Amino acid sequence: MNSQNPQKTSDVFSHFLPWLFFATAFESLLAALSLLLIPSESGLSLARLALFGILALFLFGGIYLGFTTHRDSTRFDWALQTPFILTCSLAVLISGLILFLLRYLNPVRLLPYYQRLSPLLWFLLIVGIQTALFLLLARNGFHPQEFAKRKPVYLSSAIAFAILLAIFLFVVITKLGITPDTAYWGEPGAAILGWQFALSLLFGFAIIVYSAKPANYQLPFTFFLPLIIYLTAAILWLTVPVDVLQNSFYAPITPPANIPFPYSDAGFYDSLAQSLLIGTGYLGSIPPRPFYVIFLAILHFLFRQNYPAIIIAQTLVLALFPVALYFLAKKLHSPAAGVTVALFAIFRELVGLWISSNTRVVNSKIFTTDFPTAMALAFLCLVLIWWLERRDLKSTLVAGGFFGLVLLFRTQSLLVLPAVFILAWFVYQRKTRDWIIAGVVFAAAMILTVLPWLTHNYTVTGHFTFDDPRQSAVIYSQYSFTGNLDLSQFNPETDSVGKRIVSFTLENPDYVAGFVVTHILNTEIGGLLALSLIADFESLSAPVNLYWVAFNGTLPWYNIFLLILYLAVIAVGLGAVWRRTGWLGLLPLAVNLGYTLSNGISRFSGWRYNMPVDWVIYFYFAIGAMEILGGLTLLFGAKPERVFPPYIQPKVKHIAPRDFRPQYILILLAFVFVGSLPWLAKGLAGPRYTASRSELIARLESSGYVAEEINAFLAQPGAILTGGRMLYPRLYRRYEGMSSANPWAAYAVQDFSRIGFLLLNDQGTNMIFTTKEVLNFPQGADAIVLACQRDGYFDVRLIDFGTHSYQNAPLSQSCADN
Repeated sequence: MNSQNPQKTSDVFSHFLPWLFFATAFESLLAALSLLLIPSESGLSLARLALFGILALFLFGGIYLGFTTHRDSTRFDWALQTPFILTCSLAVLISGLILFLLRYLNPVRLLPYYQRLSPLLWFLLIVGIQTALFLLLARNGFHPQEFAKRKPVYLSSAIAFAILLAIFLFVVITKLGITPDTAYWGEPGAAILGWQFALSLLFGFAIIVYSAKPANYQLPFTFFLPLIIYLTAAILWLTVPVDVLQNSFYAPITPPANIPFPYSDAGFYDSLAQSLLIGTGYLGSIPPRPFYVIFLAILHFLFRQNYPAIIIAQTLVLALFPVALYFLAKKLHSPAAGVTVALFAIFRELVGLWISSNTRVVNSKIFTTDFPTAMALAFLCLVLIWWLERRDLKSTLVAGGFFGLVLLFRTQSLLVLPAVFILAWFVYQRKTRDWIIAGVVFAAAMILTVLPWLTHNYTVTGHFTFDDPRQSAVIYSQYSFTGNLDLSQFNPETDSVGKRIVSFTLENPDYVAGFVVTHILNTEIGGLLALSLIADFESLSAPVNLYWVAFNGTLPWYNIFLLILYLAVIAVGLGAVWRRTGWLGLLPLAVNLGYTLSNGISRFSGWRYNMPVDWVIYFYFAIGAMEILGGLTLLFGAKPERVFPPYIQPKVKHIAPRDFRPQYILILLAFVFVGSLPWLAKGLAGPRYTASRSELIARLESSGYVAEEINAFLAQPGAILTGGRMLYPRLYRRYEGMSSANPWAAYAVQDFSRIGFLLLNDQGTNMIFTTKEVLNFPQGADAIVLACQRDGYFDVRLIDFGTHSYQNAPLSQSCADN
């Protein structure tokens, strides 16, 4: 920061310094009075007298120094040096930290200490703040003219805030976005806790202060910030044990293995990944999210059935998400904004891990695509900005190819494309010809990337499609007044999802518009509620207060005011990126709007459905917060170019045929190859379970079973003999099981004790082995099964693992006997 000439500094200092000391003395009296009012059963203890003694030192010291400096203040010029100012700032941080820990670390033990020490600590906190501010003013002066240079940012922010406030009022008046839809409605995702929120802003502000220093006083640690962010995310997330998944929905932990095996969508993706390793290639179907299935298959190839190791590996990959947000915010605003939004993402995921067993949540330990899609979209924003900055042939090809890869992660990301290209038209300064050429090149690269997968799907279904037509049954069911999520009403042979959407929309335009807008707004509201609200907080060791889960569209007045304040800060963030980078700064918003539109059309929103793009809300909030805090440092003499690094526009070079280079063909071939991986992966392993019936019987004979008894058992209707990979064994007692709307038949609630599991060969089959004992069912083991067909599952009579086997009833007992 700048130093003014010594004479001017001395004049300011000598004029106001006595009053700083007198104010400190007066504040010590208030602190002493507060200390005196604390009830005590034994009068004034020695500890309390010691506290009074400390405050008395400040009282008399303040009075003495006040009169001394009134006569001659030059002896205190040393206090204007950086070390002393930093000492005051450090005292503020230490006092605040001690106050927080005494109050919330362990209230049962430490609350009495907090009550007695809080007057002194609050006093030190206030004195430290006012002293640091005074010394900064005395040293650097007050510079409102520097802050005034940011006026264009706030003018743009005013327009953004008017729009956001109008949307807020629209929601309040119409109740759209907060009134549950009968088809589907989910609660908001995890929120950042208050102390995490404050800590993120504090670290962001620290980066601003550090950046404001002259370059020759800065250490090169900012170069390592991405690595620091990555390690922070990985370490914090990995320190949360897998035990938090004990009662989670997507990976509950049960005997006999006591390992968080995946379930529901997570189990579906994982079983498809395992099908690649046993040579049955997606079980003959078209897998949704093929890239994620390939990712899980690679992890299983590396770590086999070691799920804790697979979770660690996935976490190490997903820890790149806050790094991507850092680079994105740094590009659009400043390193301070990048650090803040990265910490928001890290802390929010930490909360999501802590509450895994308390509510519906997806996180880095669960095998769903929501978190990976959020990371993919963050990296997509970086790639698209790189393209729109340069607009040359190479960047356009790379952007189109990368977008194609994102589609293989989450097909519904396709609706991001129109929003991005509308924005791109403005970035191209409404030069329609250049924009169309770029669009053609972009689309060509994207289509070439996904073409191998579309071709694969054509060989399976006879149609060029991203997903199995049966997967469309969910969307089909949503376009009706009743029977939503009833998948039985869809016949992939005769019904068309597209025709259903068009016909129902034309017949009921108001109704469709209502639920589309409702889910769009609910997605955005969920993102806004990721920011901390005022709610009860007991302690750091207490269970997390899930106040957002109970959100029903109403909030206390103070939280409504807080949300409006958040909207104002978000508006400042939008204004800041607009003034710095123009339309480019709105790219994350365009991605957000395109994806939320897909939520609206599919009639889903809430918790995990919001996760891929709800980070955009706290992204712009972080930028707005750092814009405001950075502006405050300008008042104290910080240089604008250090606090807000100027944006350097790369050279723009529009696409021209003469710019084509042979190496660009290699770029396209690389994307085509990567896009082909889901198809190529089907041939990496030969079929594992091809044994004939006689071969399976021979193996059972080698384990001590009699062929005649086996054949007699198989002669009855509904009896089967099969082999495969045994997956996800779970022991449930009587009347226990997964109580979801559509549980896997192997884990549905039953009136008897059993081990349910999935047997994977050329299909996935739900199986139940009746037992009251905790048996050794090794995950991923090769198994031969004799079973009887039931309604939706097979009742296992005998299961053989080669090294050991279990039988729960004689083979002579008929399948008709329950």
